[in-house]
Amino acid sequence: MPPACEKFHGGGPSGIQAGWEGGRRGSPTAGLLLAIPTLLIVSPLVGFWVGDWLDRRFATAPWLGIAGLVVGFAAAGRETYLIYRRYQAEEEEHDGRR
Repeated sequence: MPPACEKFHGGGPSGIQAGWEGGRRGSPTAGLLLAIPTLLIVSPLVGFWVGDWLDRRFATAPWLGIAGLVVGFAAAGRETYLIYRRYQAEEEEHDGRR
């Protein structure tokens, strides 16, 4: 790696980037955990928008919009739980290698 690139990217003399800890970087874990707020916002909104569209199509307002919102929250909660379990499994695996 050219010296300027090493300085910018934090590459060490062996070409391994700084931030690697035993072959693992913190950024994938951070990305995994940062997906949670996005899920908690986007999933209920999408559920509501789909329910609202169905309400207008079948003239059932506001019931399908509310149902879509509830389904969106449930989907976001489930996915948040799965992400947290995946994070815990990665941490336990990482701690087991120390």
